Amino acid sequence: MDSDDRMPTASVFASVDVDADDARQWIADRLHGQAERDDPVALSVEQRGDLALLLSGTWWEAIFEQEAGDGEDPRDMLKRALPAVVRAASWLPSGGLVLALYLRNLVNSAWALTWDHEILAAAIRISCAEAAKTRQNRDDCLSRLGWRLLEFLLLEFRVETALLSGRLDTVTRAADDAVHAATDIVEALISLDNEPDDAHAARGRTVLVREATNELVYYRTVRDGARLAQRMFEGRVPDAEAELARLHADISRTPFNPVDGSELRGHLTAIGAVCAARDRDRVHIDEGRVRFVFPFGVHSRHHKTHQNITESLLQAVEGRRARRETLGGISIANVRRRLDLSDVWQGTDNFGRGYRGATVELADIHVEHPHLDLAAQIVRTRIQLSHLGNNAIIFEIDLADTPAHRVAETIHLATPAFGDLHEISDLLRMHCAGKTLSGIPQVVEAILDDIRGATADAAFAAREGSFGVITTVLAASRIGSDTRTPLTSADELLDLWGNQPLIHPLPSGAASIADWTMYDVDAISTWSLLHLNNEVLASNSNVSLLASLGSPDFAVQDIESFLQFAHSMHGMYQGWQDTIRYYAEEIAQLLRDAEILLSRSDLTAEAAETRTGAINELNELVGRVERTELSLQSFVQSNEAIMLFIESPTIVTSPPLRVDLDTVLTSNGYARLRDGFTRAVRDVLGTRLQPLLEVVHRRMAQTFAAEQEVRAREQREYEVELERKRDDRERRNARFLELLGAVFTVVGLAGLASVLQAGHPEWGAGEAWVLFAAVLGLACLTGILLATVTRSNRSEGRRKWRKRDRPE
Repeated sequence: MDSDDRMPTASVFASVDVDADDARQWIADRLHGQAERDDPVALSVEQRGDLALLLSGTWWEAIFEQEAGDGEDPRDMLKRALPAVVRAASWLPSGGLVLALYLRNLVNSAWALTWDHEILAAAIRISCAEAAKTRQNRDDCLSRLGWRLLEFLLLEFRVETALLSGRLDTVTRAADDAVHAATDIVEALISLDNEPDDAHAARGRTVLVREATNELVYYRTVRDGARLAQRMFEGRVPDAEAELARLHADISRTPFNPVDGSELRGHLTAIGAVCAARDRDRVHIDEGRVRFVFPFGVHSRHHKTHQNITESLLQAVEGRRARRETLGGISIANVRRRLDLSDVWQGTDNFGRGYRGATVELADIHVEHPHLDLAAQIVRTRIQLSHLGNNAIIFEIDLADTPAHRVAETIHLATPAFGDLHEISDLLRMHCAGKTLSGIPQVVEAILDDIRGATADAAFAAREGSFGVITTVLAASRIGSDTRTPLTSADELLDLWGNQPLIHPLPSGAASIADWTMYDVDAISTWSLLHLNNEVLASNSNVSLLASLGSPDFAVQDIESFLQFAHSMHGMYQGWQDTIRYYAEEIAQLLRDAEILLSRSDLTAEAAETRTGAINELNELVGRVERTELSLQSFVQSNEAIMLFIESPTIVTSPPLRVDLDTVLTSNGYARLRDGFTRAVRDVLGTRLQPLLEVVHRRMAQTFAAEQEVRAREQREYEVELERKRDDRERRNARFLELLGAVFTVVGLAGLASVLQAGHPEWGAGEAWVLFAAVLGLACLTGILLATVTRSNRSEGRRKWRKRDRPE
């Protein structure tokens, strides 16, 4: 029988990973019918609106993509909507079972969007708690078991968290709890007396039996597979192949949906890899250590140097320590105004620069298995603050007499998708001073949040999932069938089975039980070092392996410090890239503003004052663009000086050490970081910014020239108009004077003639001549007055033009 023939089809009783539209429509129609009949348990209009939103997949997608529109806490929505829906459904025939199975389908679909179970678990607990209350009035055996199957998802979350922790014994215990719970549900279904008389309920029981049975087989396979892998890691298992065949047979007999079937095949493939390698020699780490380096960059918004930034951060940390506050939930043990470095880093250049900084030592973190007789792992934690800007949070764990699978478990602590240990604190616990911690990635995020909150004038750059793993091997053994032989050459590590976690990057998540056994390590690159004897330096992405079985520990620590330095570069360059991107966006916005102002200044129909105002604003904005560009240039020059120092021989104390440092930087992809930053600078300053600025300046010059041409044209037009008015006025004055002269001439001469002819009896010749002179003087005075008035009008016109043409 084909697997497709055994697949469940769409039904009002929804299965997981199957389309559930029929179930959603059935619920909506029945609840709407209750409202039309005005049943006491019917939902209100608002509650039906909440239900439509909640039962759709888009609400869950928005929650996990952090795009919820109204900003309401999802838990408030769940508390408001779910209890009323559960109460209303309990009064429908098999309504509780339909709703429980549909919610299981819905939560399972939302589960595929996230590793975080908190909101999903809240929806389950709220629904199941309300269902328990409704059973006091209406108890339906099938519905009760349906709600138990929904609640079973909480145990499934625990198994996933155990898988994400990378520890087989934890997976075994969590899966065993799930097996017992699924067994109880299946047995309860089998123990029901008779088939339901109602055909609808009978179909519901069939789906419920199939779903519960599938869950039982699934988690029994996970438990037995993890248990088999654990046994093979710890010793020889003669019947391993037979046990693996049994697990494959169980899967083939069960009608799993494609998703569950593929997951189980992945688990068994990893177990098969362990089984296939059971006769190969394995690596065993006798002495070594693991370091996790989480780099971060810090840059100031006020052009502070990295030395100033380090001092500000130290003052903030010392203040928290004085107030007995923690960093990320971990107490501050000590603050040292120096880096924990050996004397190989004591080199300085002619400017007195060196690799200097400060160290913040935090309290130890403990990782322990409450159910196993195993010694707790101690995680030493510190924060490195560098004057160069390559800051990092560093975790260090010792390896002593550690088999390969335990090394893998230790390294797995750094994975970004590490499970929230609060969910399985009874199986695996991480704590500091009695406080339970979720995991190392969460601790890193909390530490950065606390530091960021204490330094408001600094911007932090820490890319999620960016970290480095450095594994150091000082002594190791070869584990054969009945022998354990110490290794004499570090090169042997690369030939032994179990070296995969030492030299393969950590994936984000867990693909299967002990998925590290399937890592492909064929692409590993190795380098030689001058400073160590009989060494191996291997690197792959963000993972570095340093093994030296014949060198003193202090020499190995020197190279470890080089590796730590190289891994911390990623945070520094991330901060630089973020700053370059900020400047690029800032200048782009300024140039968009410039384009708007240029458009305004191009509108020649506007008044001269409006155009002049736009040009003044444009001139001011261009000044801001140039100041921003200069600030960017200063930032780039400062960072290039740091890069030159990093690459100079003076950063360490001898040329051979410089060669080894170059080798380590090359193995960690430093050239790629440097080239990426240089290319970003070139793209912003060289190929994008300068042409845009040139265009703006050219268009500004064109705008200024056009404005000057407009003003010159207006001046010419004004002068022409003024000349025309002056000519008209002079012609009028000339005609007036001519007329006035004629009048004076006629009147004056006629009167004078008549006076002289008639004479006066009392006048003599002297009086006549006086009168004649008076008439002539009056005529001359009138002419002078008219000429003065004319010149005054001309001067006033010229003053008005000069005032108009004077610059503002």
